[in-house]
Order: sequence, then C-alpha cells, then structure tokens
Amino acid sequence: MIGISSPTFCQVPFLNTLERISEHFQLWEIISEGEDRLELIRDGIGYGRESLDMSFQVHVPISDVNIGSVYEPMRLAALNEVKQTIMICHQLEIPLATVHPGFIQGIAFLNKAKALEKTKDSVKELAAFARDNSVVIAIENMPANINGTCTTAAELLEVVDSAGLGICFDMGHANTSGQIDEFLKLAGLFKNVHLHNNEGTWDQHNEVDDGTADIKKVISILRKSYDGNLVIESTDLEPGVKSKSKLERILGDFPTP
Repeated sequence: MIGISSPTFCQVPFLNTLERISEHFQLWEIISEGEDRLELIRDGIGYGRESLDMSFQVHVPISDVNIGSVYEPMRLAALNEVKQTIMICHQLEIPLATVHPGFIQGIAFLNKAKALEKTKDSVKELAAFARDNSVVIAIENMPANINGTCTTAAELLEVVDSAGLGICFDMGHANTSGQIDEFLKLAGLFKNVHLHNNEGTWDQHNEVDDGTADIKKVISILRKSYDGNLVIESTDLEPGVKSKSKLERILGDFPTP
C-alpha cells in the first residue's frame, strides 16, 4: 500500500488533515508530535478506520528525542518517550512504528562511537518492549551529516542485528550518504520504506523522481524482496499526491512477482 507522511501535518488539527489525506491515500504514517500526538487523537484514529477506511502506522517522536544520548538521564527520558508511543500503538492496534537511531550531540563529538553504543543499548531495550506489546519497530537510516548515526548500511546493520530488528529504508537519506546500493542489499530486513528524493547533498524531500536517486532501480529491487508499505515522505499533501501518481506509474512497470 502507498502511504504518506509529512511533518507539516503535525501543525494542523488531526481531523482536518485526516479528511484531506483520505481523499488520496488509505495509509497515513503519523508522526506522533504536535497536533498528532497519539494520546490526543485516539478517537480520531478510530473514526478514520471506521468511517474513512484508513490504515495507520506511526513514526515515534523526533524532536529532542535522542536514544543515543551519552547523557544518561536524557537517554532514559528519550527511551520512555518512545516506549509510551509504542504502548499507545499497541492500545490502538497500530502494527508498526518507525524509530530514529541516536544522534551525536555535545560531548559525544569527543567519542562518536559512544553514541552508537548507547543507541545499541536503547534499541535492544526497545526491541523487547515492542515484542511485549505486539508492535513491529523499524530502525531508520539517517541522512549524511555531522550529527547522524546509522547513515551507512554497515552501521545500521550493526544496530539492528544486535537487537534482532528490521530496517526502515529511507531512499532520500541513503542518497545523501551515497549508500542506496548498499542498503538495497539488506532489503530482506526492510519492515518499512520511506520514499522521497534529493540532489544527493542534503535531505530535500523532493518528489520521488526529482533528484539523483534512481527510483526505478529502487522499485525494481523492492518488488523482488519487499512486500510491505511504501510511504511517501513529502513536504506537504499536494507534492505527496503528485509523487503517488508517479510512483503508481513506476510500479505498473514492475508487476508483482
């Protein structure tokens, strides 16, 4: 199923956004922040399912949530925030949640490997918690920048292998790190996919064919190895709808095996 996600949706009352999205998509990956915090929209999710035939998955909170923090009180606070989101996913029967790995901040720049070790510790704990709550979690690859962990396939594999988890493959992020081919070799581990494009230098979130990432090549490989959802990460609904039309045409060139 093709879905959509956008940080801009968090700035608008949930039901307003839901009505607009449902005219074009049946799947919304909700970023649990702002107007869309899960604890605030329980009834709206029920309405979306029952009245609009919508399906949902979740991206756990992003803002100030660092599960790789080397400052232990903040790491524990981030873990608690993610666990609360997973627990609400369980209560609302939302089957999948995507999680960002840790990022490098403050004194972590003196020993970047420490942030990765803290990320591994957190992911192991989250994996057990998610299993107990019957929610699948997928760890996402990050764009290339000085703060990111898991920007390469090898590093993300190290993290998910340590916890027995799967990957959320983000095509746009992988393009900024020149790692699309390396990540696609791990397609058997994908539990979720984010699609957007860029020129390879920063995380622009362009339409799926507007950039240097070869969307047709990506789809041809995904068709062979992945049977989950494809989530268009867009700057807003209108470019997301345009990306959906383009993606449907591309998918039509690669019949399901």
